[in-house]
Amino acid sequence: MNRILSLQRMAFPLTLAQLAFAANTFVTSFFLARHSTTALHASLPGSMLAVAVSSLAISSLGYAGTIFAKRHGTGDESGALAAFKAALLLTALSAPLFFLAAPLGHMVLGAFNTSPEVLAAESDYYDVLLANGFFTTLAAVLGGYFTGQGKTRFVGAVTVFGFLVNMALAPLFIGGRIGLPVDGIQGAGWAATIAHIVPCIALAIAIRLRPVRSAARQMCRADIAEILRLGVPNGVRAVIDIGGFFAFTAVLAECAPAAVAASTAAFAVNGIYQAFPQGLAQALEISTARTPESGRRALILPAQALVTIYTAAFTVVLAAAGMTLLFGFTKDVDESFLSEFSSTAKFLVKILAVKALFESSVQILQAYLRGHGETASVFIIQFATSILFWVPLFFAVRHFHPSMSAYWSTMLVASALSTVLLAIRSYGAGRIGS
Repeated sequence: MNRILSLQRMAFPLTLAQLAFAANTFVTSFFLARHSTTALHASLPGSMLAVAVSSLAISSLGYAGTIFAKRHGTGDESGALAAFKAALLLTALSAPLFFLAAPLGHMVLGAFNTSPEVLAAESDYYDVLLANGFFTTLAAVLGGYFTGQGKTRFVGAVTVFGFLVNMALAPLFIGGRIGLPVDGIQGAGWAATIAHIVPCIALAIAIRLRPVRSAARQMCRADIAEILRLGVPNGVRAVIDIGGFFAFTAVLAECAPAAVAASTAAFAVNGIYQAFPQGLAQALEISTARTPESGRRALILPAQALVTIYTAAFTVVLAAAGMTLLFGFTKDVDESFLSEFSSTAKFLVKILAVKALFESSVQILQAYLRGHGETASVFIIQFATSILFWVPLFFAVRHFHPSMSAYWSTMLVASALSTVLLAIRSYGAGRIGS
């Protein structure tokens, strides 16, 4: 029980940060739905492609926080600082990639069957969110300076504040109020970008005011090489995960608008739940990196117990208020739209809890292996389950039986397969212990 409480205490600030992110996504989707059906329709594929592109830098360079934690946990503070400086340099060098990704993204978005109006909105959202991706990467690197020391409270507070800024700005920017030159989906993108600049400023000031005191050591090629060696597989893994999900959302966007709206609402609701296992996974990864090899095996069972509690609570919420939450995304629609929305929503409420259980298990197992530095193993498993299995599966469904229920069923199967393979890798390597 003490281990469960200790892990939960470390995870709590990170969970709040993830919860703020999920609430922010919910608020943004809510106001986009009230701005126009086109904006809501375009928001999911447009944002997911931007996240997929940005995730290469975010997850690759963000892994420097885990390297910082490992070095700091062993008393090598000068080495930890060198890793942090190397991550900052690599972040600066990544800036041109976000600009170069714009035309490529437009080609990808245009490959799917959407109306010209929706495609234009997707492209606008994608372009703005690329700028947001750079500042998200910078925030991840700056935050790693504190989480690597086990100081999750400050990072959690700063992250929550940033998302509160976004939630305050989103209604104004989406509605084009107070004389703003942007509105709708472009307004949503700029609100998100400004809100990610705020944590960067706060974290940079805090680092300046409270530096780690240690003997100076210059950053060297070995520090950069370690970040790239361990971080790039983690970044590519994130691209695969999110890229596969982008393709999935783009295929969903080809369905009827009511079914797309129900799925977008379901993702927003599920995102709120996922804040809990995501925060726990971040804490588990850092704890694993900071803990000596002999003590790591005791960390996974408390994490599994907490995930079980999270999923049970989410199941109760879905049973009591799932349909009410999803219908909050509808406004000024006709009877045929409501009818199709309702039938899709009923199906989604039934499977969201099962999806949540598998997704939570995947996050915990991935975090545990990443804490051991096994980013290559996680990459291989996710490549196999996403690119080699899930993507061909839902494209086959697209060809033979394109329905919303069939699409979502492929996601459940792929998540279950990923869970099994990650568990086998962990047990087979002797990672999950007695």
